[in-house]
Amino acid sequence: MTGWYAESGTRLITGARVAAVEPGAVVLADGTRLDADAVVVGIGARPATGWLAGSGIELAEDRSVVTDDRLRTSLPDVYAVGDCASFPSARYGERLLVHHWDNALQGPRTVAENVVHGPEESPVYDPVPYFWSEQFGRFVQYAGHHRAADELLWRGDPSGAAWSVCWLRAGVLVALLAVGRPRDLAQGRKLIEQGAALDRAKAADASVPLKAAVL
Repeated sequence: MTGWYAESGTRLITGARVAAVEPGAVVLADGTRLDADAVVVGIGARPATGWLAGSGIELAEDRSVVTDDRLRTSLPDVYAVGDCASFPSARYGERLLVHHWDNALQGPRTVAENVVHGPEESPVYDPVPYFWSEQFGRFVQYAGHHRAADELLWRGDPSGAAWSVCWLRAGVLVALLAVGRPRDLAQGRKLIEQGAALDRAKAADASVPLKAAVL
C-alpha cells in the first residue's frame, strides 16, 4: 500500500521518531525538519475507565473492562460493551479489545439476550473483528485477527486495482484483507466464523470464489 502514497504525491516516512513539534515544523529524531502548516497526531486509543477505580469491576493492564464470554463484568448483573470492553475469544485463543463501531454494534445484542434469556440459553460473544477504510479512492476491508506467525496467502496482484490477502493458521482461515474485492470479504468473513480450512492452491487463485476453496 505504500505505493499509493507516492502515486498521490504524498511522502510516507515510516520508522521515524518525532523529537519536537515547533511553530511551522516537525523535527525528527535524526534532525530532519519537516515544514508543516498543520500537524495531525494519531496515537491510538485508551479506554477511559479511570472512573471505575474502586468499583469492584476488574480492569486489565490496558485499562479495558475485563468481561467473560458473555460480556459480563466481575460484578453481578453488570455488563460492558464496545471500545472499553475486552473479551476472551475462543476462536483466536486470546483476549481481544476491538476499537471499531462494528464491535460496539454487535455487543449489545449479546447483552440483551443474556438479560432476557439468561446466560445458559444465550450464545457466547466471539465475533469476527471487522473494519474498513477508504484510501486514495480504494476501498479496504479487513475481517478477522492474525499474528505475524500466521501463513500469508495472496489472492491477485497487489500492484493491480483489486486483490486480497488471506492469513491461515494450520490451514484454517483466520483473517482476510480485501482491496476492491467485497465478495472476498463477505465470503471470507463467513468462512472465518465457520473455522473453515482452505485448499491453498484454490484460495490463491483469484478467479476461484473463496467459498469454493473450502476443503
